[in-house]
Amino acid sequence: MRITFFIIIFLFINCTSNINKVDNEELRLNEKLASDLIQLSINCVDKKFPYKVGYRYIDSTWIRPHYKLTPSFYGCWDWHSAVHGHWSMVKILKEFPNIKEAENIRKIIRKNLNKNNLEKEFQFFQNDFAKGFERTYGWAWLMLLYSELETWDDIEAKNWSKNLKPLVDLLSERTIIFLNKLSKPLRPGTHANTAFSFSLMYEYAQKTNNEKLSNKIKEYSIKHFSYDKNCPVNYEPSGTDFLSPCLAEASLMSKILSEKEFNNWLSKFFPSFKEKNFGSIITPPEVLDPKDPGIGHLIGLMFHRAWTLNDVANKIQNDDKKLFLYEISKNHTKKGFELMFDSGYGGEHWLATFAIYNFTR
Repeated sequence: MRITFFIIIFLFINCTSNINKVDNEELRLNEKLASDLIQLSINCVDKKFPYKVGYRYIDSTWIRPHYKLTPSFYGCWDWHSAVHGHWSMVKILKEFPNIKEAENIRKIIRKNLNKNNLEKEFQFFQNDFAKGFERTYGWAWLMLLYSELETWDDIEAKNWSKNLKPLVDLLSERTIIFLNKLSKPLRPGTHANTAFSFSLMYEYAQKTNNEKLSNKIKEYSIKHFSYDKNCPVNYEPSGTDFLSPCLAEASLMSKILSEKEFNNWLSKFFPSFKEKNFGSIITPPEVLDPKDPGIGHLIGLMFHRAWTLNDVANKIQNDDKKLFLYEISKNHTKKGFELMFDSGYGGEHWLATFAIYNFTR
């Protein structure tokens, strides 16, 4: 036990040696930090350009501004980032109801999540070409946004959740239909990752008692992930990843399995946390150009690693391993926070969400 402890300390000292700005303090979400982070979402949710269109034009009649087609979620570079920008504002307002940005946040949400705008969003998704639009990453964030509104004891939030419910119900049903046809999960380190979306969707389903979706996710995950072994951690990350495929899967399984089942599964999935086996996750990735929208993804990867490492650690029965993962998680949080405000709009339009999600778990 003593030898194991010293190995853990040695590895942690080595993997934290590059921290210089926040190495002696614990990063925790307080009102000041929340204010700094949420300003990034406030700045982008109504910013129409630059924008990346993610759907197909079927004829010339569809050549219309994106903010007329999807009038609720049209800022922040793309649809899914606009969605989770709203999630960020709702989450911070729930955590800090008296924050100085509170009225501005409410003003934005009143406008963007009004009934008329969300009915247009719903109609947009009725088009054949939109049936796969933002599947499943954007759908997952929309469900999470709804779950925050639905579980909030706030008069306005109840109205906003009511306006959002038809679209959430539609995408929940489409998710089930999709999983009935998806023969294999998707495992990249970017938006399409199945396990990442499942984690958010499962969280939504648990909070809102959507048993149909919850059971489908659990059934699919057990069928396709239960027998995975020796996840190739050292293949991670790819140069523009913002998700860890291995940790996304481990985080999901920590939610749907019992403690005993999860520890048995994890012992095969991650047989060892030693440096030679787990080294690529111990050390935060090197980001040579934070302002490059693709390379800057790696900053978000640090936050994703941080919260998924905590998810895994929370369910681990071995105290030494638990401590080790917690410390690696803290290191990634600190490093990601140091870099995120240097990422330009290509990063700032979405990184606040990943930081807030990490801090509020």
